[in-house]
Amino acid sequence: EETTPKSPLGEELENEITKARAIAVAQIDLGYYTLKMMRMRKLPTESITYKALIEACGRCGISHRANLLMEMMTQDGLALDSETYFCFINAFSNNEGGAIPALTTDALSEISIDRESSIVSASTNNMSTSDGNRSRPDKRGSIMVGIQNAVSSTIAANRRAFRTAKQKRMKRLGRRRLTKQSKLSVTKSVKTQLDMGNAILEDLYPGIKTDTSSDACPKCSCVLDEDSIILGWKPCEVKDFSTTCPSCKHKFIPTFSVTCNLDSFMGSQGKGTPLYCDYLSPWVLLQEIRGLINTDRVPKLAVKAAKFFGVEDDSNNVEIKGGVDAIIDPKFRDGNGINATLWWNMIVTFRRFKIPFTFLLQGSYKDQQLIMPLLEDM
Repeated sequence: EETTPKSPLGEELENEITKARAIAVAQIDLGYYTLKMMRMRKLPTESITYKALIEACGRCGISHRANLLMEMMTQDGLALDSETYFCFINAFSNNEGGAIPALTTDALSEISIDRESSIVSASTNNMSTSDGNRSRPDKRGSIMVGIQNAVSSTIAANRRAFRTAKQKRMKRLGRRRLTKQSKLSVTKSVKTQLDMGNAILEDLYPGIKTDTSSDACPKCSCVLDEDSIILGWKPCEVKDFSTTCPSCKHKFIPTFSVTCNLDSFMGSQGKGTPLYCDYLSPWVLLQEIRGLINTDRVPKLAVKAAKFFGVEDDSNNVEIKGGVDAIIDPKFRDGNGINATLWWNMIVTFRRFKIPFTFLLQGSYKDQQLIMPLLEDM
């Protein structure tokens, strides 16, 4: 039987789709391995992290990762809600197989029924319309069966899961321990990305150096190293930009410097000078980045914010374009304004805690993807 040859345009489109899917799989895998690394370090995880990854799996139809993430989520004591489970269903709806695997008893016992009850009632009525419809099982029918099985738990079980997770987080936050950088656990896939990120950063900024251990307390002149600055931050506080001096307990805003061998590098005093940035805690940094990602445009900064970042209210800081694409754009980190402060804080924080940051450099390599499929961790 003869097959119709594909047109050049159709073949090119198919290749682009295959490439895009491979890149999407690689990006989700990197997120999965990073989450796996967090669990190796016994760090408290958040529901939003799992939801974001499961939702990404749903958009790309990567069902096997969605299943593993659901299992990991319940193992971490995080209660599953309807939003999480529907993201999970979506991953299998977009997959060619379309079959939803059976979750463990622990996973099923933590899914709330308050929001799904009406949906299940409606789906039951639709599924019982005629014997003819029942005799033709399809993907939608299997999804509805999956929903019915999943919502067989009690609200009390869901509340217990939330209470357990909260107790674990508060207990871990109360310990105030900080693992030294040299002793941080890293998976093989993440280490590959870290090595690549450092090499690319050196290529973009020859002789790059970030000095995070030379800031001194303005009251007692005690020089704080990076770990002392980190330990002085107040956990989970998104509006406190200060750290606490371990010697005199004075609170002040820490800074770090960035230097490189590029004559065109824009520092605080102009080209070729060091760039001094306020050292932001992860909670403050996350709040600022979320503000950029969740809005298309951020209005003009207040005078107080401009003074905090140590920049003038010039044309570069009047308006900041938001979104992930804007953050990875090389223009975002140019200059010595607020954008550069946020971007270099991400680099410093990710490098200190050995978190992949290759995606932040993707904008400098538009014709080449930096995050490509890697072999599974052994």
